[in-house]
Amino acid sequence: MKKEVGVLLAGGIGLLAVLGFLGVKKILSKKHQKYSDYYSDYHRHFDKNSDDDDHGIEFYALK
Repeated sequence: MKKEVGVLLAGGIGLLAVLGFLGVKKILSKKHQKYSDYYSDYHRHFDKNSDDDDHGIEFYALK
């Protein structure tokens, strides 16, 4: 009887540990999503909506 209780207790603790890990991971991913729209492309390296054609500083100096 004690062996079965130990197995059930270990399984329950393992299940709670996995669910706790997944919960923390989900909370951290929500925090990342909250700020990702602001910080994801801060310097606009991957901005495809820009009208200029990746001109350098020399091009702008001649304008």
